[in-house]
Amino acid sequence: AAVVLIGNTREETTQTDGGRTLYIKGINAKGVWERTLASSGSDYDTAMTPNADGSYDHVSVPIVTADSEHVMAQSWWESDGTVHVSRTLGVKKYGGGSFESRRYLDPKNGDVYICDSTFHPNDALEGRERSHLRWKFIREGKSYYVGE
Repeated sequence: AAVVLIGNTREETTQTDGGRTLYIKGINAKGVWERTLASSGSDYDTAMTPNADGSYDHVSVPIVTADSEHVMAQSWWESDGTVHVSRTLGVKKYGGGSFESRRYLDPKNGDVYICDSTFHPNDALEGRERSHLRWKFIREGKSYYVGE
């Protein structure tokens, strides 16, 4: 069943407001998951300067996860605006933690959109390891050769 679920997974994204807003619609056999993220640092805003400790303040927005949990999400742009990073905070399922996603176009083929998703457990110090999954999506109407 997992192969069918993964094979039928799609993701649609739309940027607005100079990249500050990113709408994401995930579609698979289980259903549809829609969310809108408010991204920091999308327009090289000069106000986006680090705090004294080197960290940044990011806008938090409430979202509902694919598992119907109400959590907070933060997102921002990295690598000169080519990588979108989002993080959900306050996840209680799976023993608690946060999900981080990094979305970008494959530098070798701009028709391939990659989403690296990592779950960071709250109890990582107690030996629970992070889990990671890489999704690759092909632009609609394009084909992708997987051979050598």
